[in-house]
Amino acid sequence: MKNTTNDSMVKIENLIERYQPEFENVDSSEMQAFLKEIQNLVASNNTLILKSVEDVLPLHFFVDDYQRGYKWLPQQVTELLNDINEFDSSKGEFYCLQPVVVKHHSALNTGEKGRWELIDGQQRMTTIFMILSYLEYNDKYTIEYRTRKSSSVFLNEYLPSTLAFEQWDDFIASQSSDNTADESLHAADLDNVDNYHFYTAYKTIAAWFTQPGVEKTVWRNKLLKHTKFIWYAAREENESVDRLQSIDIFMRINSGKIPLTNAELIKALFLNNVVKQGKSEIALFRQSELGLQWDMIEHGLQDEEFWAFLSPSSQSSDHTTRIDLLFELRSQAIQSGKHNKHSEADEFTSFRFYNDKLLAAIDKEKTVYDLWHEVKQDYYRLLEWYKNDDLYHLVGFIVSRDICSVQDLWLLADRKSKSDFKRELKKIIAKELYGYFENKELGQFDFDSLHYNSKRKNVISIFILFNISVHRTNKTRFSFKTYRDMSWDIEHIHAQQSKELDAVKQYQAWYSDQQTLLATNHIPEAQKQQLIEALEHWYSQSQNDLTSHRELRNVYIELLESVVGEIPDDEVHGIDNLCLLPSRVNRSIGNEVFAIKRERIINYERKQNLFIPIGTKNVFSKFYSDSVSQMYKWSESDKQGYRNALKGCLNYYLDVEGNEE
Repeated sequence: MKNTTNDSMVKIENLIERYQPEFENVDSSEMQAFLKEIQNLVASNNTLILKSVEDVLPLHFFVDDYQRGYKWLPQQVTELLNDINEFDSSKGEFYCLQPVVVKHHSALNTGEKGRWELIDGQQRMTTIFMILSYLEYNDKYTIEYRTRKSSSVFLNEYLPSTLAFEQWDDFIASQSSDNTADESLHAADLDNVDNYHFYTAYKTIAAWFTQPGVEKTVWRNKLLKHTKFIWYAAREENESVDRLQSIDIFMRINSGKIPLTNAELIKALFLNNVVKQGKSEIALFRQSELGLQWDMIEHGLQDEEFWAFLSPSSQSSDHTTRIDLLFELRSQAIQSGKHNKHSEADEFTSFRFYNDKLLAAIDKEKTVYDLWHEVKQDYYRLLEWYKNDDLYHLVGFIVSRDICSVQDLWLLADRKSKSDFKRELKKIIAKELYGYFENKELGQFDFDSLHYNSKRKNVISIFILFNISVHRTNKTRFSFKTYRDMSWDIEHIHAQQSKELDAVKQYQAWYSDQQTLLATNHIPEAQKQQLIEALEHWYSQSQNDLTSHRELRNVYIELLESVVGEIPDDEVHGIDNLCLLPSRVNRSIGNEVFAIKRERIINYERKQNLFIPIGTKNVFSKFYSDSVSQMYKWSESDKQGYRNALKGCLNYYLDVEGNEE
């Protein structure tokens, strides 16, 4: 819906800019004061709005000398040209550019005609200026570069003529003191990095418009009427602190290249619309209250455990300000199914959504409070999920494994009771599990269809779900943050001893491991001496070359396997012989038997304080075995106990082999 008030304000602002020189010549101090009040009123109403390129054509901009110069490369210029060209303006929509941050400097303060300082956005604004220059559009805005005098002169006087030169050096060579348009500018004045970048950008623009199928008039109409900026105007302060304020804003935006976020723009939008008139105590109190609530929510979302619960690892750092997530929930839910190619890539969808709401509102202040109330309710809903152990584990697993987004679940929960929502979450997980365990040939659930060589993400998901099950049973909470921050591998509980090793160092390490194993109490005394003799016989015969006498080493391995157990080749990769370990731990264990792995895992946790998942610790302590008579091998009964525990975990979500929950 078109907002006539905002349109009128923009038109008044443009009229003031256009007739600024005449205003400056008015002798009456009262009239000067009146004009300043009008200008301030318009500027305050236009603090945060959407402006088309056409809206800013009458304005005068400058780039202050604390900023860097123009740096856009041909690729960035081409991307802007392509994006606007590909945008479909036939439906009355518009292409949204990154925010332009500006501040107005009045003639009464600066002693010159009123100008807009470009605090952020000079690259885009300068590029559009050059495009309009190439299209010979004369009624365009002006830009003054205070970093170098030659930059402004070059943009306005030299740019079109540079197309005659293939290389920058050729253009510079053509300039001499007696043919320069401005006597103060010679080749040395023009030959600087800013002007070089202007030159390459302008050449890129010219080359782009010579492509077949590019209609200059159509493209220009898209640019002027269907391309808009998010116009973010800082309020004009006392001129003595004005420059410091501008520098502070510039440093905030450009430090670490952190752009304005949707949340920051929406916050300014809300606060600006809270105040109806002036700065009354009530209005200031309401602004302060909203600001405090905003900070409280942002602080809550900065809790890393809470945030890991809400965001998959691939997107954990996507939000500079995390409250952005709440605005995305509303805007994406309402606009679901209405996205086109450009709105999908639009970084400011949320801002545009709330801006449109306020543009259409009659009572803007009430609308702000209604919208803010919705945001708070959404936050409390997510917080409720986080505080409830069942919902925490269900939602956290689905989101962390990228099965559904928190936006999808937010929509799913709408108008459902807590029990119904839990039931729906279990259905989502059940569907995922059926996909993991589906026997493609039989078209049915098959526990043995998932194994070590299955899709890695699916296998890891099963063991994360298993660890969640252990925490749920123990009435403790699984840490999605811990799992998000670590790299994970699937480990064999009992691995077959490798018959072949590659190097002397590997043989020496293997020999040391076997000595450690045989020195423990894990091996029955009846077989221990026989194993020691077989190991030492191989070692003594291989002193000069550990890679020799492999048949003697194999004798020891076969004897060891008869003691600690040997898993058939077709079962070694089964899910009941697998567990989850941090990649760092997994890489250091290698192909070892159960007893050696158990010792190492205990040492990693106790001595090196490394995190070992609770399900994995339970496996190596034989927690799931019906009876434990020895700790040196992973027996068939141990496997069966573990298999039953895994099935019990799955049965919480689905029916396996007819067993009910």
